[in-house]
Amino acid sequence: MIKIIDQETSIQNPDELNSLVRSIFKPDGLLQKTLDFEHRAEQEEMAISVLESIDSNQHLVFEAGTGVGKSLAYLIPSVLFSKNRKRPCIVATNTINLQEQILNKDIPTLRTLFEKNQSLHSFADFSCALLVGRGNYLCTTRLRKAALGQGELFESRQKKELERILKWADGEAVEGIRQELSPPPLQSVWDAVNADSSLCSAKRCSPEHCFYRKARAQVEKADIVIVNHSLLFSLLGAGVSPPNDSDGIIFPDDFIIFDEAHEMVGEASEHLGVSISSWTLENSLKRLYNPAKRKGILKKVGRVKDFDSVDFALHAVSDFFNHLHSVTLGQKDRIRILEPNEIPLDLLPPLSRVIRSLVELGENCEEESLKVELIDQSKRFQAYIHGLSEIIEIKDSNSVYWIERTGKQKQIIHLRSAPLEVSRILGRELFDKSSPVVMTSATLTQNASSSKFIESTGCKNVKDVVVKSPFDYEFNMHIKIFEDCPEPMSQERSRYLEYLLLSIDSLASSIEGGTLALFTNYQDLHYCYHHLKPKWNKKQRSVYAQGIDHSRSELQKRLLEEGDVLLLGAESFWKGFDAKGPALSQVIITRLPFENPNHPMLEAKNEKFTQEGKNSFFELTLPNAIIRFRQGIGRLIRSKTDIGELVILDSRILKKQYGKLFISELPKKHFDRESSTFLIED
Repeated sequence: MIKIIDQETSIQNPDELNSLVRSIFKPDGLLQKTLDFEHRAEQEEMAISVLESIDSNQHLVFEAGTGVGKSLAYLIPSVLFSKNRKRPCIVATNTINLQEQILNKDIPTLRTLFEKNQSLHSFADFSCALLVGRGNYLCTTRLRKAALGQGELFESRQKKELERILKWADGEAVEGIRQELSPPPLQSVWDAVNADSSLCSAKRCSPEHCFYRKARAQVEKADIVIVNHSLLFSLLGAGVSPPNDSDGIIFPDDFIIFDEAHEMVGEASEHLGVSISSWTLENSLKRLYNPAKRKGILKKVGRVKDFDSVDFALHAVSDFFNHLHSVTLGQKDRIRILEPNEIPLDLLPPLSRVIRSLVELGENCEEESLKVELIDQSKRFQAYIHGLSEIIEIKDSNSVYWIERTGKQKQIIHLRSAPLEVSRILGRELFDKSSPVVMTSATLTQNASSSKFIESTGCKNVKDVVVKSPFDYEFNMHIKIFEDCPEPMSQERSRYLEYLLLSIDSLASSIEGGTLALFTNYQDLHYCYHHLKPKWNKKQRSVYAQGIDHSRSELQKRLLEEGDVLLLGAESFWKGFDAKGPALSQVIITRLPFENPNHPMLEAKNEKFTQEGKNSFFELTLPNAIIRFRQGIGRLIRSKTDIGELVILDSRILKKQYGKLFISELPKKHFDRESSTFLIED
């Protein structure tokens, strides 16, 4: 395909583009003059490195410490390069917060910068688009069909939800994605109206009326496309390639920026595997036909034998997962599958019978839209059988297979698989292509080296750069390490929990501003929350907990608005929570963040290291814990003016030999050794 180059934005000499980027980021440069942004040498270095990487088709790993301003450092050279060379840029992030920051803050900043400077005018009309999975978009064609057939499809509660979606679609919907709806839509109703169906196609849905088609049309014309990691790896696993009439999106002529790159390997592993749950199978069958409600897709065209096949399959699903719940799992929440056919095959024949019914009905159906729906459903159940067969038979020696319980009441059973190593897959499907890949995060190195991260991705021939944070941690951060905490795994568990409870209460009560206490498990978090809640209510101060009170975004909002709250967080709060200013004045790390050694993935990796004659604790467990430790520390100081206290309650950091490695990762050398006795007695 011959590319037509716009002469206005074309810079033939690469040095000219390099000079343009330098003119933006240099001391007293355009960024500083136009927007009054302070010059950061680290940001300038990163911007030049990104440009040189994408211009030379060389992969880049760039660790940029907190406060470098990495979003602008990769966005500005990417936009200039994309417009100049007519190559789309894919920006992959892992959190909604960062996506929103890029779309609502960074992109408008770029446009202002370009519009206010003559040398950048020709780049100001760059286009940016957000791409989310098809299942997140409303399909107006399916919505109209569902509205017409709601009597056959939905019960009274679902009908009310459908009416809410109809009202939203007719008025408030902008992008037409489920995230715009508050509260979130019922999954059973959304599944009937989203764009994840052959019924939503270019043949039936035009961009003027279809949210997904409109979004896809914008994406195909965009200079910058923002996606999340999960979607990118899902597309990678599905073998998606650019449309025949275009050069890029997704790959081969794209270039890719992975922000929050420390999440790459984990996300790739999850989305390149298989996941089937009891909830998914049961609801998919009830969508076909719910015997209790006598509702569903088959109500209009189904025969008695079709209804019977669904009913039989529902009982088979119930028996199958009850067996896994009571017999296979027993008292455990998670168990690894080690041998083929450890799980009974009883579920496969009933599901195959449902597929035969769907195929027969689809072949004989005269209503085109219903015919498409039936064919889609048959393909969905074929995928279920394929996934179940892979897990039951353990078909891939490079994958790990397991069963686990999830949900608030642990009522949902999942069958899962994930590649033991994704490096070969990513190397083949991502890094060996012609597209340069930039990977950046604040936490990629271990002992000042990115080698382990690079090895885990399968990337070769990569440039590796590290720049420190511009923040003055010596002045901005005070570090306390308490040396008298009982060990978390000691026999005197109650003593540890009481210590934790009293320490958090005293520390959070004695400081002005908010406190974030980071936990490694929900059991300890819940214990502290339920014991602190009544006490803090009497003080007329708020205590919130992840997974109990509100959504993550709402918890962040309340912390910023109220200013003196105690927030208890786990998991994602270690790495993606951002609260600038005095609203967050203290971060408490309750214990060193070692992963659960009993997780099947970690167990399998430990076995592999042992077979290779390596120490799995020092090769895997400890490095992963150090990375997460650094991420937790990074929650405290989020701007140059932030001041706060970091408190570490785990005394193993002082007593164990490996503790020195954690201490070496602290952002300042000096810390105070403290005894919590005075706090508890206070």
